[in-house]
Amino acid sequence: MRLALREDLGRPTDDAHNFIKLLEKEAREKNGYYNTLIENGKLHSCCFLSRRMMNQLDYFSDVLIVDTSHKINRFNLPLLDIVSINNLGKTTTCFVGLLGDQTYKTFLWILQNLKDQMKKIPLVIFSVEEEL
Repeated sequence: MRLALREDLGRPTDDAHNFIKLLEKEAREKNGYYNTLIENGKLHSCCFLSRRMMNQLDYFSDVLIVDTSHKINRFNLPLLDIVSINNLGKTTTCFVGLLGDQTYKTFLWILQNLKDQMKKIPLVIFSVEEEL
């Protein structure tokens, strides 16, 4: 089996443009939410909630767990994943975002987007502190 070469994947800017179009379409057609932060004509950060994720957030946002994975996607950006625990004790994703960097300003932007979509404030938020 031949591994795909980096140039075989196309340009990341093309992927970013297509990705944004998909988020926009999903949000528009299925009553979801997305927002993007574009800097210098490039995707810096984005966030997304589907209608299902919004429902999960409405019903099960008493405790949220926030985690980031480190640059394992096509855009080489950290993925922010926020999950809640549903009534069956299962974790369920209720918010996702790609972070252009892990600065205070970027976290503030993405978490403000989350807050703007929430109907109630969580009682507990868990997060992993990582040394950089």
